[in-house]
Amino acid sequence: MEYVILTNNGSIIGTDLQDFAVIHVPGGIEAIYEAISDHLQNGYALVSSPLPANVPLIRSPIRSVILEKNSRKYDAQGLITLEKAKARTAIVGVHDTGRTRFDLECINKDQLLLAIRQLKEFDLCSRLEYSIEQDGVTPS
Repeated sequence: MEYVILTNNGSIIGTDLQDFAVIHVPGGIEAIYEAISDHLQNGYALVSSPLPANVPLIRSPIRSVILEKNSRKYDAQGLITLEKAKARTAIVGVHDTGRTRFDLECINKDQLLLAIRQLKEFDLCSRLEYSIEQDGVTPS
């Protein structure tokens, strides 16, 4: 699997994220949403959500999203998810005060690292399951 991380989080740049290409997107929330949309329309599928789980993080101008190279040209479901994220962000607004930027970058980085760890565990389980099926062994 080929994974890409799109981020406008400066603290992620230079972090060793093996098996993940990191693309830094300069700018705010609109720029990251535009980059996600471009990738979703050019052979990538959404793996992690562009919409955080709570209002204070939705208001954050910082986003990092994992995408996967896909055999299909468009990720229709990913584009729908992105549009919902844009709509929700427009409702609650973005608050970018310099005072909280460091904290928001740390939270975003922690969420990204957790998503990467979960994705690697899922991939490992999927490969193990596939290997068992190919060997004709029935899991107990």
